[in-house]
Amino acid sequence: MLYYKALEEKYDYFTGNTLIERELVTPRERDTKFRYIPDRYFQLVEISKQKTFKMFGARFAIGAGPTD
Repeated sequence: MLYYKALEEKYDYFTGNTLIERELVTPRERDTKFRYIPDRYFQLVEISKQKTFKMFGARFAIGAGPTD
C-alpha cells in the first residue's frame, strides 16, 4: 500500500493535527489531516498493510529502526 512517511515532527496549525516522526499517513489522510504541511516533510513509500501497526492513533512500519 502507498503511504507518506513523515521525515520529522511537525504541527499543522490550521487543522490542529500533529505529525510524528516516522509516522505513516495514507494519501487520503495526507489530503485531509495534513494538507497544509509541505511535501518536503514526507517521503513516499510502498509498505504492505500487514507490516504496519498503530500505536496511540499513529501508524508505523514494523521493524522500522531509528534511521529507517
